[in-house]
Amino acid sequence: MARLLPPQLFFLLILVVIIHHSYGLKHLKGIALVDEVCRHTSHNEYCVDTIIPKPPVSGERIASTTLGWAQIKALEAGTIIASLLNDSSSILPVAKNPLQAKELLQICWDSNMNTMEDLWIASSLFYNKIINLMIARLYHAANTTRVCQDGLKGTGFTALAAKIEAIIKLCEICVVSTNFFVNGAH
Repeated sequence: MARLLPPQLFFLLILVVIIHHSYGLKHLKGIALVDEVCRHTSHNEYCVDTIIPKPPVSGERIASTTLGWAQIKALEAGTIIASLLNDSSSILPVAKNPLQAKELLQICWDSNMNTMEDLWIASSLFYNKIINLMIARLYHAANTTRVCQDGLKGTGFTALAAKIEAIIKLCEICVVSTNFFVNGAH
């Protein structure tokens, strides 16, 4: 007859399996990995709803996807800003002071151009596996974007504000997911 392990020994065995360094995040796949990455961000719900990398899902694939989405959102923000700057009548319904609004939009245009440059450089660094500089560029892109975000508070430029907020969130998610694959999780 087979002997069962005492409960304390069984618990210890389970604990060793769970804590063992070779287990950890390496065994997370698909949605479980996305959930784990997103759990480490400030924007968990946004992250889970946004991140849909192509299989096989890995930390690197999540980082690549979020970096691509950040670039797209920056392009979309640039299009909105250019449209607002080129059509003064579109500013009037949302701006109390159209001149101030134009100045704000010019600041947003300049910061968005810097953000796009940072994102494209970050992308190149990512694919060349120069990770520390890539992460620095992502932080810079997010901080540069915050200049516009701060100016937009209390204005009626909601579509632009949503794009700007998305860029900042995606930069953070990209940094977190990059740390997952760099630190050996995937």
